[in-house]
Amino acid sequence: MLSAVLTSLGLATAIHLDWHFARPAHHPLSLGLSWHWVLAIPVFALVAWYVARVWPHAVGRASVAILGSAILAAGLCEPAWEYYLGDAPFEWAFGASRNAVLFAFVATGMVAYVVTLIVMRRRRGSSITGSRS
Repeated sequence: MLSAVLTSLGLATAIHLDWHFARPAHHPLSLGLSWHWVLAIPVFALVAWYVARVWPHAVGRASVAILGSAILAAGLCEPAWEYYLGDAPFEWAFGASRNAVLFAFVATGMVAYVVTLIVMRRRRGSSITGSRS
């Protein structure tokens, strides 16, 4: 349970940091990277690898819990925190720009996640059948 929570928090942090990588460089702590979403590939692949290793018989449930809570925390809770407690304007916290960045990162990450799980399953299957020969 604790490792799932920590994994989710780590992924939520990466999703939030992507906002800093993507948003315009004239803002403090920003880089203005147009290809920010590429960073989702190693992040989500690593999470998929970890989930498949730690919860091999519950990959689906663990994936839904970890990915869902991380995306919710980074895409809704953290911007709400900025809006309600940090005095950020609504457009800054929940606007189209931020949602586009979130969507690009998460969509790319989900593809990387699924591909990683498929590759791991195929390798595991081939190593099992290979040892029987």
